[in-house]
Amino acid sequence: MAAVFLAFTYTGWVFGSYYWGYLGLMEVWIIAFILGFGLVVTLIPGQQEHVGSSLEASDIRWDAVLLAIGAVAVVALFYDRYFLRGIEYFSVGVAKSRALLNQGDHASSLFSVLGNFFLFSFLFPLIRLVLLWEERKPVVRFAIAVIILLELASISYLMGGRTAILLTIMVCLASFVVRRLLGKPYRPPFFSYSRLLLFAVVATISFGLFFWIRSQAFGDGGSLSYFLNICGHLTKSTSLECDFGVQTGPLKDLANYLHLVILYGVHGAWLTEEIIQSGWSGGWISPQGLFSVLFVRLGAEAPASVFEGFWVPGPASLLNDLGLWGMLSFGVAVGAITGIVVGCLRTSRITFAVYALVFLISFWFLSFLVFPTNIPGFVISIWLGLFLWFAHVVLKSVQSLISKRYS
Repeated sequence: MAAVFLAFTYTGWVFGSYYWGYLGLMEVWIIAFILGFGLVVTLIPGQQEHVGSSLEASDIRWDAVLLAIGAVAVVALFYDRYFLRGIEYFSVGVAKSRALLNQGDHASSLFSVLGNFFLFSFLFPLIRLVLLWEERKPVVRFAIAVIILLELASISYLMGGRTAILLTIMVCLASFVVRRLLGKPYRPPFFSYSRLLLFAVVATISFGLFFWIRSQAFGDGGSLSYFLNICGHLTKSTSLECDFGVQTGPLKDLANYLHLVILYGVHGAWLTEEIIQSGWSGGWISPQGLFSVLFVRLGAEAPASVFEGFWVPGPASLLNDLGLWGMLSFGVAVGAITGIVVGCLRTSRITFAVYALVFLISFWFLSFLVFPTNIPGFVISIWLGLFLWFAHVVLKSVQSLISKRYS
């Protein structure tokens, strides 16, 4: 709610008016979620067992395997794009490299398919790192964290975007919530408020750095002109005026790029207002990501959307596609499913329910920015999680059969 109010206030500050529709819709969305969650949780009998030291904290084999798989996926994707597609990352830069990815008709190679599928393997060691913080030795925590950051930096460079950073932040925050549901403090001792503030500043600078790189590659090098260009794009077809860029001063570049970071994060506020005022926009919003990742590969054509390429918050997307009652029903359903998964946390081991809950809460957090399935990395990560859990079950079953056979 704090983030919603900040987006609401910032929009009113820079555009001179408040968008009550955005604030109201988000509150309705929260109430719908709480209603579904509360109805299910109150029906769960008994008291769940809290997580304890019996967690498989010392077993870092799965973390090592997943981090190795993630590193191989990065190498495979780089090989596909650099050697097979001929994208010269080191000469054209990250911004133009991303533009080249969308040009031409290139058949996906095996390296591209496997690289994209396993690219976000580091998210699962990240979840375990946060949940098992106290049980892990400092040197183990440090090693895992460094490798995760290196893979995240490599992915952001290869993809030329900010989505991987956003997804990592949301999964980390969702893991904090799950810690509390498992009977631990929200934050591991290392994550003090000062360090969290430092991480937020670093994340903001990272997002701003991408804007600076793109302005150098595609703009005239001036922060104000690039700001006006992006702001004009984000406010397209609205009555909003981008008249708050900084023209002069020693900190003008910092101010303009900071504005761009915030604008990009909260532009769903005025898009939500557009949907509330105009009703159905004539195109579907919520299934766009599923089509780009899955259905288009099966020959299906994605439905047109006037908001294609924009981040439309989850409740606004559903309001446009399904109407008010459809949006409310979806919110109640997400809350109910989350409540069911919380009810499954009756074990002192990290099970499928723990990972499922992290992604459900990540879905909930992301919905205030964009409909989560419109982030391809999020969809792929869910499929990857299901695949890894199935592989884990199969390997454990085979191991058990072999043990029984030769015991």
